[in-house]
Amino acid sequence: MYRLLIVDDEPVIANGLVQLLQDRQEFELDICKAYSADEALEVAQRTKLDILVSDIRMPKKNGLQLIDEIAYYWPSCRMIFLTGYSEFNYVYEAIRKNVDNYILKSEGVEPIFEAVRGAIVKLEEEHRNRLQQEKAQLHLRIVESLLKKELLESVLRGEELPALLREERYADLDFAIALDRPSFILIGHADQQEGITMKRLEAAGSIFGKLLPPSIGCEYTLYDGHLIVWFLQPNAELVDRLRDEADAAENGHRVVAYLRGVLERVQNECEEILDVSMSFGISGNMMNRWDQAREQVEMIRSLIRRRVQLGQRMVIVDYERTTDQSSIQIKLAGIQQDAFKKGLLDQIHRYIEEHLAGDLSLTAIAEEVHLNPSYLSRYYKQISGHNLIDYIKSFKLESAIAMMSDPHLKLNEIALRVGFDSPSYFATFFKKMTGKSPQEYRNLQ
Repeated sequence: MYRLLIVDDEPVIANGLVQLLQDRQEFELDICKAYSADEALEVAQRTKLDILVSDIRMPKKNGLQLIDEIAYYWPSCRMIFLTGYSEFNYVYEAIRKNVDNYILKSEGVEPIFEAVRGAIVKLEEEHRNRLQQEKAQLHLRIVESLLKKELLESVLRGEELPALLREERYADLDFAIALDRPSFILIGHADQQEGITMKRLEAAGSIFGKLLPPSIGCEYTLYDGHLIVWFLQPNAELVDRLRDEADAAENGHRVVAYLRGVLERVQNECEEILDVSMSFGISGNMMNRWDQAREQVEMIRSLIRRRVQLGQRMVIVDYERTTDQSSIQIKLAGIQQDAFKKGLLDQIHRYIEEHLAGDLSLTAIAEEVHLNPSYLSRYYKQISGHNLIDYIKSFKLESAIAMMSDPHLKLNEIALRVGFDSPSYFATFFKKMTGKSPQEYRNLQ
């Protein structure tokens, strides 16, 4: 499944395109929307993007500036521009930036469908080429420095990295992790242990290495026979781009959210190339906390193992969020698989209820329950018998109908409360679900 982001400062256009693309059965897309370049960047910082459909003329930051930012985070994202103006300067700059398509809004929706179809073809071609390259290189062993392996394993056994790096034996080691900057420990775990050889683990590590953006430095080792452990460090530019000036405590989570987007791609490719499902766990920011490395690694490891025992796959555990209700349930030694599944469904449904007016994308829900977004969609259907997107739509409809019984609530207020910032988009959704407009339905109550 590819993820498409629609950006337009006119909500009626953005919402209309979302609906039109969702109604096209040929496209299997997870569709997001944004009403400004800044809002689009927030989406790009927390989830991978495959296709961008953006208005070129927007206040503050235009589409040409936006695609430079999007390309930084997701270099393989295909870019499509929409505009009401056929101005030469815009066309020339779009061509220079290697944009896939430049479409006038007056041309209608068919050229947009064609452009999206073409973008998907290019993505699939790139994907096939990458898979071929991966398969051709699987026979190559990953060469590791024995000294680095020894150093990393010492940290994982409880020794402190700052003290180790002061030892003479490591004095000349070209080590990619600086102690005075944010850094994270990532654990990779093969969900099915039977038949997992060292070579297949190394292959999974190779996939991660190729998909890891150059803005993140890396050292890694195979540990304890069946784990891959990476020490990761975002460079100064990435940290600066992701910085939240208003909330410094949020900065580490923003880096982790970006890493989750990378891990989603790694998990999907490990499944396709190696037929191996991988789970991952990400530590908190280790800067000035290297004495906690062993404790965090062991907790993450335990949480992943327990969730896999309870029948889950493609888990992504975020250490800083392990005090939530989901993690408390996982740590209960006596919990059974059926009870766990019910608890997970309850948690997903509770999140939807509490965030009805907010972000209910697969990415947001997956982050809440520590799962890969693509896997979450499959797993939800497996344990509930219906699609997650269908459940969200039904719950929005039920909630809207319930609110209509309050005569003091206007329809546009109800639309906002159930996550529709455009009354016309809400009306279209409601009529499609019930056969009646919101006002017609209310009049019958």
